[in-house]
Amino acid sequence: MGFLGTIFGWLGSGLVAAFGNSVLQPILKTIQNGQDANRSVAENTIQAEIQANNAKALIAPSFKGLIYLTALPAIAHWAAVVADSMPWLPYFGAHVVGSWRVGALPPDYVTIETIILTAFFVSSPLTTLAKAGAAAMLKR
Repeated sequence: MGFLGTIFGWLGSGLVAAFGNSVLQPILKTIQNGQDANRSVAENTIQAEIQANNAKALIAPSFKGLIYLTALPAIAHWAAVVADSMPWLPYFGAHVVGSWRVGALPPDYVTIETIILTAFFVSSPLTTLAKAGAAAMLKR
């Protein structure tokens, strides 16, 4: 391998000496232009994503009520299941457990309902607490 490297090195240096900048300079310029174009595309893409995220952040508060309304069916179903599984109002004629016959959801919907309820009652409060904790730590 050392012998071949020596031969190719000698051959390459001979080509550079023979042709010089007349052949290599246009090749290097073409490579440089391609890299500049790729860098420009990447910068423009990042700028577009930043602008799109800023637009989303401006619009998001307008849809907060709509976002909560999407969780309303899952919350209502969960509340009905819980309320039907407990004997409540014992002094006013106790509720018979299971008398409402709230139907169970199909297995696919159970997963979706779980994700929705987790997002609203676990993830969202924990995220808010984490942001508040981070803000308190930054103030110190």
